[in-house]
Amino acid sequence: MDALLALLALIEPQHWLVLGLVLLIAEMASGTTYLLWPAVAAFITALVAFFGVDAWLQLTLFAVLVIALTYFGRPLVQSLRKRDDSNLNERGQALIGTRGIVTEFANGAGAVKLGDTVWRAVSDEALTSGESVQVDAVDGVTLKVKRA
Repeated sequence: MDALLALLALIEPQHWLVLGLVLLIAEMASGTTYLLWPAVAAFITALVAFFGVDAWLQLTLFAVLVIALTYFGRPLVQSLRKRDDSNLNERGQALIGTRGIVTEFANGAGAVKLGDTVWRAVSDEALTSGESVQVDAVDGVTLKVKRA
């Protein structure tokens, strides 16, 4: 027990800063937010340790902060992540509702030009070249279109 007390007496603010930096680097590598809250708790504990607070109080503060920050912070970050409704990595889904021009079409399949890109397209309607269409759905790299 005396060895543990002697070890705790050696903990200084820079130790908390290093722990916080290591946890923050590990968090950036994983991107899960699991290690973000212990890193923040270590930084706050380092700030408190600069004022000469006892080592046992530092450890207690660190433990309480990890639990509190994880309990309140993690749901907050998750709710902010869920609000991002962008189709950034789903280009096909972003095309739904856009209009294009039929470049060629026969037997329910053909090509449609959207902007400067030509896409493979299918339709239940008989379409002719030059007709205006609207993207109704996307199936992989194939657009399902209808007359606009």
